[in-house]
Amino acid sequence: DLRERSESAMNSIEIKNLVTELQKYDITVVKPPSLKGNERLLEKIQADYGGDFNQAFDIGRFTILCDNSTKLQTAVTVMKKAEQFNLIVSEDKDFFGKQSKTHHRFHNIKLYVPKHDVYIEMQATLKNFTTLEGYTVIENPKLSHLFYEHIRAWKPNNQSEEELKQTSDETLTKINDIICEWIDVKEIKKISNRYKPHSEIRILKPPQLKGITEEEINSKNDIQLKLTKFVYDQLCKFNPQEMKGKAIYVILFEYFKKYIMGEMNPTSCAEVILLLKESRKQELEEDTTILQALETYIPLQANNYSYTDGDDNEKKDSYDCHQHIINLLAEQKEEKKNDQQKQQVIILQGKSGSGKSLFCRHLEEALWELYANDPSISIPVYISLPKCYNELNEKQIISQALQMKQINKEIIDIIRENISFVFILDGFDEIFDKYNKNDNDKRYFYDRFNLNEWNAKIIVSCRSHALDDGDIKQVLIGSKDLIITSMTYLWPFSKGQVNGYINKFVKMNKKKKKEE
Repeated sequence: DLRERSESAMNSIEIKNLVTELQKYDITVVKPPSLKGNERLLEKIQADYGGDFNQAFDIGRFTILCDNSTKLQTAVTVMKKAEQFNLIVSEDKDFFGKQSKTHHRFHNIKLYVPKHDVYIEMQATLKNFTTLEGYTVIENPKLSHLFYEHIRAWKPNNQSEEELKQTSDETLTKINDIICEWIDVKEIKKISNRYKPHSEIRILKPPQLKGITEEEINSKNDIQLKLTKFVYDQLCKFNPQEMKGKAIYVILFEYFKKYIMGEMNPTSCAEVILLLKESRKQELEEDTTILQALETYIPLQANNYSYTDGDDNEKKDSYDCHQHIINLLAEQKEEKKNDQQKQQVIILQGKSGSGKSLFCRHLEEALWELYANDPSISIPVYISLPKCYNELNEKQIISQALQMKQINKEIIDIIRENISFVFILDGFDEIFDKYNKNDNDKRYFYDRFNLNEWNAKIIVSCRSHALDDGDIKQVLIGSKDLIITSMTYLWPFSKGQVNGYINKFVKMNKKKKKEE
């Protein structure tokens, strides 16, 4: 009965005459395509009126859109003369000067239509502030309403949910403050300047959504999970171009970071990469020997066969080890582009003191420099096997290494799915005795370390002759068709390299003395 009377009132001659009068002043009057749905109406009656349907008498609403504040005042003046149209002003609320509960900015006049014994709302606002589709200038106008729909009827079950509900309400208010300019335009501009698109930072999927399909999420009565999915999807799909849109995105992203991912966890691939860079810096600061050695680093020569005493280390068939490894990694990148799924493992061997660890650190540094110019380069991660290896939990060696680099365990599975790496596993010879004694049917390190779970290129350094030929074949090379293994052997310094090292060392000392 209420719905029928409301429909009749909205189409009545009285309301039509009022609308016609408003349109004379070039004011846009929008009638919704339909009344509030039964499901939503019953929910509102239950939530807002304690189940008393007699209180729900205002389900018909027109939206009045004005170009400026002068036209808005004109619209209000016309509506206040309701008696001229056989209507009665029942309620007059101005939420332009003071904030409404939701911080939407509008002037609300409720009109009583005596002929149909029902009330119709006339909600007037500026075109700049509306999110009404087809009339708005706001990007992604449905966002604020959809966010509201997720949280409006939420009845938290515990303290944690209560806190999230409260911060969600505050976040929605901030979004509406931007839309309706309760925040100064200069402040909105400052917020928008913090915007970085998903395409640049690559937002990580929340661990809460791992292994759950959209159908399963929709079938669960779990508002927190649905909210998590909604916010994540919005951040991945919304690509704002204007100031307000960017500011809204920033507010939503900061809510996502603090309350969904957790402040201690990285929120994007960019944050993971920054953590790894900071960790590398800290490791080198704590290892002054390697740090100083990198200052006097001389490019190492390598060959496709190992050096034995008496060999001519000036041989012309040797090559620059660094460039050779870079070329091998580039070849693998090209193969991936062409959908060739073979993985490449590079084994680097050299005598004790030949500079394997130093080379690994130098290679890591060089790969970070390449990444700075080309973000498609895989992220280098130096892993000291003697520090990370645990014979009781070999499968988690990469996970343990990343945790030592300040990456939280909860986020590692998500990182695995989103970032490609170059894992530089240094010092295999130092763990081989423990590795060999471990009671495991598998011999191949790639299987034992579960490296197939990672989108990664693998470099392993090992002292020459620490493993016999049989061990090298079974443990380091393996027999998998989808893995190509390259063997590279470091050669000792030539006379020219020795002289180059001495010159660098002397220059470094002179520089330090000047600084002192």
